[in-house]
Amino acid sequence: MEKLPLCVSLERWQQAQEWEGAYWRAQHPDRSHVLTTPLKKLTAKVFDKLGQEADLPSAGDDWNHWWAKQFDQYRALPCRFNNAIELGSGPYTNVRVILEGRSASHLICSDPLVKEYLRFRGQWLARMWQEGKVYVDDHPLEECPFASDYFDLVVVINVLDHCRDSLACIRQAVRITKPGGYLVIGQDLSNCDDVQRIGDDIGHPIRIDHETLDNELLPVFRKAHYKILSRDEGRNPSAHYGTYVFIGQKH
Repeated sequence: MEKLPLCVSLERWQQAQEWEGAYWRAQHPDRSHVLTTPLKKLTAKVFDKLGQEADLPSAGDDWNHWWAKQFDQYRALPCRFNNAIELGSGPYTNVRVILEGRSASHLICSDPLVKEYLRFRGQWLARMWQEGKVYVDDHPLEECPFASDYFDLVVVINVLDHCRDSLACIRQAVRITKPGGYLVIGQDLSNCDDVQRIGDDIGHPIRIDHETLDNELLPVFRKAHYKILSRDEGRNPSAHYGTYVFIGQKH
């Protein structure tokens, strides 16, 4: 069976990151004015394409509550964490939803574009950082600088198809999760038929399937919450055969 490439060039990843920044600036009124004309045209084209295939997230949210619903409001997670991190947090984050009714003594949001997202005035990430309640990190996930076996909670939702090397990113997330700690992964899944039908996607240089994730995660984690949504249950059925919904506790 043909396998999808799980790594792209640095140049291809940088192109995707440029698109990602333009996408969110276009949605946030405080930052949309900084778009260059080519990026305005590109973002408008992408919005038009996505609008034909899937509902767009509302301003101030990146499907975060949709993901929470798939994870059964994260009921498999405990109520308190010492060290928590969201990798590839984006501008609006999933931890803000996860931590409703929960607490973390030390919280980090990591994203290569995090300095851009801190300019989104009034949003949760910017406010929490200004108040000293969230630390930020801008390393690419492949270069994750944190110690092994450190975090009680590691969150990686809607990230792996945006990376340069998805296997390296999964292994970094596994590495920094402490024994007994929890790893949360949510990911749209694609197969070769999806790729052939949709073609290149500028913002998502990687396509990944459930077998790849199972091979990396299931030997290391006890399944606390695990399911694979069908195509019709996903966010964009025309592009993804399924959705991976996983909470694991590290052995």
